[in-house]
Order: sequence, then structure tokens, then C-alpha cells
Amino acid sequence: MKRRLRQSVRVIGIFCAFIAAISSISSTTAGERNDARVSQAIHNVQLLAANAGPRPASINDNVRPGTAVRTGSDSRAELAFTDRTLARLGANSLLSLRERGFDLANGSMLLYLPKRSAGARIDTAVATAAGSGFTAMAEYRPKSWIKFIVLEGRSSVSLKHHPDETHALRAGQMITVRAGAMKLPEPQDVDLSKLIRTSLLVTEFPPLPNLTLILSEANNQQISPPSSRVIDPTGLNARDPRAATLRPAKP
Repeated sequence: MKRRLRQSVRVIGIFCAFIAAISSISSTTAGERNDARVSQAIHNVQLLAANAGPRPASINDNVRPGTAVRTGSDSRAELAFTDRTLARLGANSLLSLRERGFDLANGSMLLYLPKRSAGARIDTAVATAAGSGFTAMAEYRPKSWIKFIVLEGRSSVSLKHHPDETHALRAGQMITVRAGAMKLPEPQDVDLSKLIRTSLLVTEFPPLPNLTLILSEANNQQISPPSSRVIDPTGLNARDPRAATLRPAKP
């Protein structure tokens, strides 16, 4: 009886140690995934850490959750994460890093999530885009509108204060949400070829790791046009001075 009790205690101890080890590995991996470095800093780019004043960003600066990145006029930045995720910022933008995603307070961004990534979300005061293994652009103008475009893969968009209002987006689709919206409009098809030719978030950085897949989606759009009208997605930092003033057509 005592021997069986000792064996049971030993098995439980081994099991608990195993669980603790797995938890430790998972925690470490999650932490590493959230670590990023500045891989591009063009003109006026600043890092805003908690309880610290803004400082100019330099290549290879570490950026941890809780830190914000701010770009000035005619400025751009790129963050590279340890899991190969890339986050790019256009001019006059403010982006905060969170444990599992990004808070876009203003401006435009491009997010590339590798296929094997754990996924992430882009939060704004109006709507949220989430998914894994996709490339998307977002442009947010506070108290005005937010738009999301998927270049490759799939994502879902939901209203911040009405999370049951959700739409799935595939490559080549855009959704524009007005401030105060209680219902999501239907997604629209955009001209992917024009977008990747004109957006500085694509053209003024090194080629995206999945550029071939994005070009393939653009080519498929030309071969088999969608049934709805393909619209011009101008405004996602296609030209820095104009990006802040252009407004999308009403859906």
C-alpha cells in the first residue's frame, strides 16, 4: 500500500514537472514572438516607451509590447519580429504594440503574418481585423473612418462595440467602416495590381516575403475579374502628402 502511494506521488510529481516545463517553454516562445526590432526608419520615426519621453528610432532598436512607434510627415518605418512577422507604418501614423497584436491610433500600416504565425489583430477605436497567415493593410482616420484591405490570405473584421457584426475578407477585398457605425457594410473588391504598384508601404521597402503570392492574387483578379466593380484603393499611403486627405467613396 505504501509502495503504491509512493509511486502515485512520484507519477504526479513527474506530471506536474512536465506541465511546468511546457508552460515555461510556451511562455518563453510567446515572449520571443512579441519581440521586435526596427528594420527600417525613414526620416522622422520615434519610439514612445511607457514612462519615458519619445526618442528617435534607430535601426535594430528593440521594440517591446507597450511601446508605440510614431512617424512624422513623409516618414516610414518597419518592425521585424522574431517569428518573421513584419509591420510597416506610413507617414503620420501612431502604432502601439500589444501582447497579441497592434493598436493603430492613427495613420496607415501594412501587416505581414507568416503562415505558421500564431496570428495577430489590428485594433482601432472603430473596428478590429484579426487572423493568421495573411497580409493586410489598414488606414485609420480618427472620428472619420477605418479601412482594411487583404492582399493575400484571409482575415475577419468586426466592430469594436458590436463584436457580433463580423465580415470575412479574402485577398483583394476591402471594407470601409465609418465612425459610429452599428453595422458593417459589405466588402468591396479593389484593384490589387494598382495598389501594389502605388502604395509606398509596398514599393518603398524591400520585397515582402510573400510577394509572389500577392502578385499571383493580382494576376488571378485580372484573369477572372470579380462580378462586382473593382474600385481604386487610393489613399493607403499611395502618396504620403495625399494619404491623409483622401476619403474613400461611400459604400
